[in-house]
Amino acid sequence: DASGSHGGSGDDSGSDGGAGGRRGVRETVDLDLVDAQGRAVRGVFGREAAGAGDDDGTQARRPKRVQRYGEGGEKQRYFADDDGADLATLVKRAKYGDDADDLDNAAAENISRRAKFKLNELDADDEYDNDGGLELYEARRKAGSREQQAKRERDRQIQQHRTAAKREDACLYCPKSARFSRRLCISLAQSSYLTLPPRGSLAPGHCVIVPADHVPSMRQADDHAWLEARNFIKCLIQMFAARGQACLFLETAVGVRGGGAAAARTHAALECVPVGQREIDRAPAYFKKAFQEAESEWSVHHAKAVIETSAKKGLRESVPPGFPYVYVQFGYGAGMLHVIDDEAKFDASLGRQVLVGLMRLPPEEMHRRGRTGSVAEQERQAADFRKMWDAFDWTKQLLE
Repeated sequence: DASGSHGGSGDDSGSDGGAGGRRGVRETVDLDLVDAQGRAVRGVFGREAAGAGDDDGTQARRPKRVQRYGEGGEKQRYFADDDGADLATLVKRAKYGDDADDLDNAAAENISRRAKFKLNELDADDEYDNDGGLELYEARRKAGSREQQAKRERDRQIQQHRTAAKREDACLYCPKSARFSRRLCISLAQSSYLTLPPRGSLAPGHCVIVPADHVPSMRQADDHAWLEARNFIKCLIQMFAARGQACLFLETAVGVRGGGAAAARTHAALECVPVGQREIDRAPAYFKKAFQEAESEWSVHHAKAVIETSAKKGLRESVPPGFPYVYVQFGYGAGMLHVIDDEAKFDASLGRQVLVGLMRLPPEEMHRRGRTGSVAEQERQAADFRKMWDAFDWTKQLLE
């Protein structure tokens, strides 16, 4: 148990390993006030605390069966906590996503805890006429008294905070990480930044647009980070156009489903690779062929192996959050998207392979993705890029 800036405090006890027995260790944890989706966490900024509207703690257990009907046979409630919420409260819960949580996950969790559950126990007529089986959709986080729910919520937030801190410490792109290379950072905005790739650069001028928050894809970055990314895209196009080059933008978003361990390891990065006009003209055909041949013809999304995008209908309007994909954009306008059907069988280096072939680079470049340049080499590359970028750096306006 630990403390948070909005959730109280507690002790984390453990053994000191000696003959003296156990020794209490107090640990303070400052919890974030917003979650990964930018929403207020429970208990701050007007969002209900866990267990709000429930009993005051004197009743630790609800009745096993919810009395949904009154004495006259009229419907009075669906779930056990319906009596403690008025319309304004229900609207607020819907706004923060607290109204239903994930009903499918709640049902799956409740069924898994029933050792003798059988599907034929749910009668279709009883389910339709008398709400039979509705209790399966009751989230377990609502069980117990107000204090018990608050403690579970606080423990969950502490665990999420520790998990987030651990993954950020190991991330190359998180500004708070010890592995983050500040010498490569070119320009810093409020919610995103422009940097040179820490390894695997394909050409002089190869750079990366990165959201500051640890999100697994640009599609899942917040609106402000995406707006800043578009500003970087526009200015990079202008900068390279002044040098007679075009820009090709590429993102491979894998491990984004379910928010599991793979998503925790992935930090979104939109690469910008300068190419010649000949290469940008040939690029759509190269990527379209690669996307069409990337997966089996029996894939679920094979009918849409290639999704065309445009300046009006770009990445965020073409794929829902939580889907893995490969996205390529040719300059500021047209682009294409491939939704990955089977991540286990998909080659995440597909985009890099296409670029190596398109730019007619030596085949060994395909295997140099993990190559990191020396400190002197990185400092020289960053200094050269900053000279080019200085006249086009839109983030200077943020300081005025």
